[in-house]
Amino acid sequence: MRRTLLILLLLLPSLLYAQQESAPAAPPAPTPGNPAAAGAKIPPRSRPRIGVALEGGGAMGLAHIGVLKWFEEHHIPVDYVAGTSMGGLVGGFYATGMNPDEMQTLIEGLDWRKILGDRTPYEDLSYRRKEDQRAYPNSLLFGLRHGLSAPAGLIAGHQIGLLIDRVTLPYYGVSSFDEMPVPFRCVATDLVSRKSHVFADGSLALALRATMSIPGAFAPVHDGKAVFVDGGLLDNLPTDVVRQMGAEIVIAVHLETAPPEGENIQSAFTVLDQSLHVMLEESELRSLTQADAVVSVPLQEYHTVDYAKSEQIMQLGYEAANSRARLLEAFALGDADWEAYLETRKARKRTEVPVPQFIKIEGASANGEAIAARYLKSFQGKPLDTSKLDAVLTRMTGVGRYDSAGYILTQQNGQTGLLVQVVEKNDAPPMFQPAFEVDGSQSGNVDFTMGTRFTFMDVAGYRSEWRTDILFGNTYGAQMELYCPFTAESRWFFAPRADASDTTFQIYAKNDPLADYRIYRINIGGDLGYGFGRFSELRFGYEVGSLNTKLRLGTPQIPAVEGRVGRARLHYLLDFTDDPVIPRRGVSVESNFRWTDHSPGTSESFPSMDLKIGHNLWQRQHGNSPVLSWLAFAPQRLRAERIPGQSVLLVPRGLYTRFAHASAVRWQEGVRRGGLRGRQNVRRDHRQQSSERRCCRIPG
Repeated sequence: MRRTLLILLLLLPSLLYAQQESAPAAPPAPTPGNPAAAGAKIPPRSRPRIGVALEGGGAMGLAHIGVLKWFEEHHIPVDYVAGTSMGGLVGGFYATGMNPDEMQTLIEGLDWRKILGDRTPYEDLSYRRKEDQRAYPNSLLFGLRHGLSAPAGLIAGHQIGLLIDRVTLPYYGVSSFDEMPVPFRCVATDLVSRKSHVFADGSLALALRATMSIPGAFAPVHDGKAVFVDGGLLDNLPTDVVRQMGAEIVIAVHLETAPPEGENIQSAFTVLDQSLHVMLEESELRSLTQADAVVSVPLQEYHTVDYAKSEQIMQLGYEAANSRARLLEAFALGDADWEAYLETRKARKRTEVPVPQFIKIEGASANGEAIAARYLKSFQGKPLDTSKLDAVLTRMTGVGRYDSAGYILTQQNGQTGLLVQVVEKNDAPPMFQPAFEVDGSQSGNVDFTMGTRFTFMDVAGYRSEWRTDILFGNTYGAQMELYCPFTAESRWFFAPRADASDTTFQIYAKNDPLADYRIYRINIGGDLGYGFGRFSELRFGYEVGSLNTKLRLGTPQIPAVEGRVGRARLHYLLDFTDDPVIPRRGVSVESNFRWTDHSPGTSESFPSMDLKIGHNLWQRQHGNSPVLSWLAFAPQRLRAERIPGQSVLLVPRGLYTRFAHASAVRWQEGVRRGGLRGRQNVRRDHRQQSSERRCCRIPG
């Protein structure tokens, strides 16, 4: 016992010395030589870094805007954000410094039908593509480059791409997405490597476009050897990505959808859709286990395409965050800290867009670049007007060569320039466009004609086109034209053409059939013309051929004719309308002047002319009911008619006038082919039969 006590007494000084050495040093006393010491404080422990993962879900992903709005109102900082698909798009816009109110205003001002339809507006099509739509007014278009094939996606993504380009334009120079006001990541799936790809740097616009490329719906994004589609295939709720970014607290925003009803899973499409949902939900469950907090938005009554209900969806996101207020408010900052957080985020926000000193086009051929440069030249050396640029790029897609066109800023030789990136169609040209026509205007008689148009480009030089129409059914026939500009950029062109047809032509007395004729035509000719941009064209040409009519059934009602046809034609068309079938605005003018020097049934030459002038305007009357006002001097294209004397005046949907010499029966050309129009029949009124001459319009 004494020995133990002696040992402790001997060790006591050493223990006291060691304790003194290990104790933290006291702050130095304030002295005149060290004034900073007077205000020195031990820094408090920093707050945990908070990251938010946003789930993909189409229109339902707009709920993320409501969640972020609640976060900002309650001073909950977001230090990192990552998302997939629509979650990636919302997260990317938020990362650029847009606040939720700005995003909501942007979303509510979008025309989602235009964005998701992604069709080039009729008024933005080139003149040749407008001709296609007037003849075949539908959106069915198939490529023949690799055999008969459909495009890689139903939506090329041009319109949504322009939106992304516009928002992300100031961030063209970031070396890493960590430099943005809120550090950002988004996830896509690489079909080549068959793995998830996390975008952390590079083009922000490309990253956002890739993460939302739903397979089959949107065309995939090609970047080098990689082919990116929607990241939701493998990681629809990227909580793991947020954790890897450095977040200590991970908040997952989950979109709850309604379980499917068994009786609704019937077709192959619904089976594939639900199979995809099974894979997504399995991935989402794994991601939810990695989150520290979850905000679940109840969206059982909504679907991925309910963009028209964006306001309700965003409100549900806000309410879902509010339902988790007790948990989330533990991460809230005080007023002073919140203001400091906003100032830090604001300091990293970019808003200025430098004036482009040069224009560069990428993805087009040499001739295509030269023509595009001519249209884009006006943007060089001036502050960039993105709305005008969007309009020009949309018109470029109207030529029929490109799926989409976008833009970013780039650096070259110390200068900032505008880089326009076009994406050529992967399946066309050549192009195949089908259509059909059903005419049930006569009781007990329905006519059906199936038509198709083949278009081959650059067969005789850049911008040349070989166009072939083939018809089956009530009319059997073929028509070919080779459109050849003098040079790649010339407005002058020549167009040799030929056609042959065999058409049924019926004559009725009211609804009683009197005669059924077959009309055989063969023509060959050519035109010299000048194109006035995408709205109008002038042609002068001559054609020769033969016309033969034969009575198949009934009693003769018109003289049978057979012989040579020869005529010159001057044709002018101006089309400022917005639709080829039912225009709602704009004006149109079409005029044909023909001088016929040979025609069966007459031995003398004669002129003929028709003129159509149309004005279209949507007017609002009787509250919100739209009324279409149409005023036109127009040839009636929906039926064949008789011409009493020298002219006729009809009022079908406007005013019709035709001027022609009527000393003999002549077959006039006029019924439109291959689209929604066409009717080959003539009604007889026995009370006026003896006093009227008839001019029957038949398909050309």
